[in-house]
Amino acid sequence: MITTTARATKTVLIVDDDQAIVRIVDDDQAIVRLLKEALGLFRHQHAYKIETAGDGADALAALHRDQFDLVLLDMYMPRMTGLELLAQMRHLKLQTPVLMLTGNDDTRTAADALASGIFAYIPKPFDLQHLEHLVSLAVSSHSTATS
Repeated sequence: MITTTARATKTVLIVDDDQAIVRIVDDDQAIVRLLKEALGLFRHQHAYKIETAGDGADALAALHRDQFDLVLLDMYMPRMTGLELLAQMRHLKLQTPVLMLTGNDDTRTAADALASGIFAYIPKPFDLQHLEHLVSLAVSSHSTATS
């Protein structure tokens, strides 16, 4: 069960150079839809351009082509897990913040993810207000680090 606490009203933003590009990497299309809708409701200083990948292998190919301001990453997926993708991102020296999403309560895996340098570990079901706060912090930290 996913707790949805996002606001019911939607803000229309004029998208310009302040647009943050977010890559959602998850094999569960219901989660992808929920995250896309939530990002559209978040009231931050910028709009989000959202791109998706169904697994880590597809996301890795996209990361070779494009830069992203944030990656929302599921831990367990076919072909390449979230931890495997994270290792590849670190090997490529990508400093993109990662919010790791998982339905697994394995504390050892959570510790491994945090030790790998993720921005935050978010267990499912997640609270969308908490997610909104973390997305804003992660994007702000990335834009400050790249300025």
